[in-house]
Amino acid sequence: MSTKLYDGLRLTAHAPGLFELTRVISKRMREVFRELAVPIIARNVARVVDDAEIRERGMGGPLHNYLVYRARKLWLDEQAGLDDRMTFHDPLRFSIVFGQVDDEYGTRRLAYPFAGNRAYTDALMALEANGRPLFIDYHYQNQAERPDEIRKDEWKRRHDDWNHLLDADDRDTDGTFGHLPAWQLPDSIDGVFDAVLLGYKDTTIDLNAHRTIEHRMRRALNRAVTLDLDLDEVSGINRVLTRNQCIERAISQYLDTAEGKAMPRPAPLPGARELDVMISELSPVYEPPPGAVARIGELYREQALAGD
Repeated sequence: MSTKLYDGLRLTAHAPGLFELTRVISKRMREVFRELAVPIIARNVARVVDDAEIRERGMGGPLHNYLVYRARKLWLDEQAGLDDRMTFHDPLRFSIVFGQVDDEYGTRRLAYPFAGNRAYTDALMALEANGRPLFIDYHYQNQAERPDEIRKDEWKRRHDDWNHLLDADDRDTDGTFGHLPAWQLPDSIDGVFDAVLLGYKDTTIDLNAHRTIEHRMRRALNRAVTLDLDLDEVSGINRVLTRNQCIERAISQYLDTAEGKAMPRPAPLPGARELDVMISELSPVYEPPPGAVARIGELYREQALAGD
């Protein structure tokens, strides 16, 4: 059987018992979750503020309630539209299972995280007690040569340890970690839009720090240029990616010119203190200057011709 346990970990002697360990993990992973959620929320709030079609679907009511509802719906609709074959497409998921092996070599406590973002695993590896790590690498895979820094006997022990944990007596979980104790992140991004927008622990989240005016302006320019060029959206993925890269290069070229540097920018995203104003008081949707869009289109065509 093919074995790929790239994220396998071993608990060190400094790691506490399982109950205390899950308490430590819970606190840190929820902090990481919040750190990852804020830029996603900022991106979707910016889409609500910057897209006239989205804003027109539900005018009226307090700005905060509207922003939360529309931004959350954009995210959920985007996730629901992903290919069903992408089993773990949620970038904020996190869970971890624990197992123990006892043999003539002693006791080894193992853990395996299932994370939608590498930041979770990095945070686990950074956990310490009195300056000593709680986790160390214990990965294994049988499709590649043993790494030079790992001794032959240890590599075999890793193979045997993970096989032992995967070889459960229960036929329903044989070959999986389903029989092992686990901890799963209880938070979901659906439930934190409101909390992040309102701030937490007396801290106001600055959405503009996570979705800058520069990001929003570039997105508006890219969208406007694409529409102006009437490009075919159903082309092959490689062609679409190449096209987008050419547009981004053309945008960068234009913004480096005097006209580009002087081009008006979008208004900042509303802050927490403005979340109770009415939607009608939002600044107008940012529209890139037609002249800028036309010039970027020309730069794009020049690149396309040069590529041919």
